[in-house]
Amino acid sequence: MAPRTDQTHPNRRLVILAGAHKTASSHLQHSLLASQDALSDVGVALIGPKNMRQDLTPFSQLLHDGMTPGIVQAGVAGFLDHYSGTADTVALMDENILGGTDRKMLMRKGRLYPWAPRRIARLLHLLDGQDVTLTIAVRNPATFLPSCWSESLHHRRHLDFKSFTQGFDAATDIWSALVDRILTAAPGTRLTLWRYEDYDALWPSLFDTLLKPAATPLITPDPQRRRTGLSAKAAAWFQAQPVQDKTTVHEARERFPKTGPQDAYIPWTDDELAALNAAYEKDITQLMARDDVTVLRPQDSGA
Repeated sequence: MAPRTDQTHPNRRLVILAGAHKTASSHLQHSLLASQDALSDVGVALIGPKNMRQDLTPFSQLLHDGMTPGIVQAGVAGFLDHYSGTADTVALMDENILGGTDRKMLMRKGRLYPWAPRRIARLLHLLDGQDVTLTIAVRNPATFLPSCWSESLHHRRHLDFKSFTQGFDAATDIWSALVDRILTAAPGTRLTLWRYEDYDALWPSLFDTLLKPAATPLITPDPQRRRTGLSAKAAAWFQAQPVQDKTTVHEARERFPKTGPQDAYIPWTDDELAALNAAYEKDITQLMARDDVTVLRPQDSGA
């Protein structure tokens, strides 16, 4: 499924910002959307999660249900024309492309984002004929999983952290394994990655790569970071409550706000933490050695 040039918009480039969850994806989206008008003046269009889920996801379901691909793709072309007009660069933003932070959507049978390869393959099939780059930010599982657990508490079933991660070995190459599965499901995909830990250092050169240099000076980082993981005190208080629901989560955040990394909930022993850190470093090294993946690092960008 190698990208081809679309004949209707031969110069249009699509960039899919697919998360992952809890890698400052909301911060990135809000920062871009706040500059939407200025970005449109330099040929950059933005399609945010709301419109992705409302208007594009149903096309994916139609394709899944067996509707003729050409008919579905015609609808997707209309979707792109409606939201991007004559823009030559279009950012499609939705971390839910990969899945979700609920345990079933995040971890199943030892796999991270178990449904992501199938979902991405369907999306890229919908966009066949377009020049597409898929982008994913990754994060050290030592902080990624506690933050995902904190986010999951705002949704459906409430599990303690141990139950949330039971049966999932995070001290492995979880991101490389995910990339392998994605590229197997959607061969020829152009994939760009960066580390969440490099996000601030990569700003603003990140947009030179993802969008275009003319866009970079127009984007101001959102001053607010939304729904960071629970603080250690908030997590302990929440898990001690007889009733654990959305109201309790919000109360925990208000009672014990997280003011910085020093307040973070760390549910690991020292040995577990060392193993997770070592596995993540190995994972990143493996990703950087791949010819079919571009990994953005601050030293490469001059940040």
